[in-house]
Amino acid sequence: RDKPDRFGMLGLLNVIRMVDENLNMLALGTDLTHLGLDLNATGNLWETFESPWADPRAARTPDYTVPQCYLIPPPPLKTVFFTKFKDATLFYIFYYFLASRAPHQDLRKTLVECASKELVNRGWEYRVLGGPDSSVWMMRVPGTNEVRYFDHHTMEARPLPVTPPPPPPPGGLQPASLAAGQAPEH
Repeated sequence: RDKPDRFGMLGLLNVIRMVDENLNMLALGTDLTHLGLDLNATGNLWETFESPWADPRAARTPDYTVPQCYLIPPPPLKTVFFTKFKDATLFYIFYYFLASRAPHQDLRKTLVECASKELVNRGWEYRVLGGPDSSVWMMRVPGTNEVRYFDHHTMEARPLPVTPPPPPPPGGLQPASLAAGQAPEH
């Protein structure tokens, strides 16, 4: 072997001794102040440094004008847009923008209101069953006794599991007053 292992510990000797200038540049890097960067500046570096190869350093942000089409305000939100959405999209808007992590408080409130109004127009009812985490959208399927609810974890409408009523007592059905332990009125 005529060369020591250049990728092992012996190869580090060339870097430590700074024998090869290109190897030093690759392994150790370069002083950025030699490229024209003022690392002690209090402002943003990008405002004063354009490129290490550019002769005139950028003194400031280049002048430009914003086209007028970007300055036009967006059209107002219309509730008619929401009539075109599928139920799943309306539920997504409702649950996503109801969360506190979504930005733009006023827009978020408007989107939630518009989505919920459209869901109500389609026959959905928002029910609060207990605490804030136990609220659910429910809908009676037209022409049937089936009740569906929207599961926001799976993002789909599911049939509400209905528990059958208890069987009647052996003596037949009793009036509610007898079942409550009250004496019958004669």
